[in-house]
Amino acid sequence: MGSTEKPVGVEQQAKDAHGTHPAVRVTVNYLPANKAFHEAYPGTTTLATVRTDATKFFGVHDRQERDKYEYFLEFQGSRLTNTSQTLDQLLGSHPRRAEFNLIEQITPGALLV
Repeated sequence: MGSTEKPVGVEQQAKDAHGTHPAVRVTVNYLPANKAFHEAYPGTTTLATVRTDATKFFGVHDRQERDKYEYFLEFQGSRLTNTSQTLDQLLGSHPRRAEFNLIEQITPGALLV
């Protein structure tokens, strides 16, 4: 890094070309939680990153016990399964906000006899 270069933080990277607004303001709601997850991301951020950050925030993770627990993002009533999709691809170039729900799916496991 040269003497005039400064490290760039995540929030600064999330600014648009004018440097005044976060690229995409994301909110993720999770029904059992008291607070929603809020973060600003560049439009090139994948849904996998949003999902990972939200599950960490809420303290949940995919797991297999007797039952299988999986967490999915839901947007406008539809489950998002293509987590390699970016926020820009999902929202288009103009929307700068996105509200998701984090949905828990429990698949019953085999019953032990």
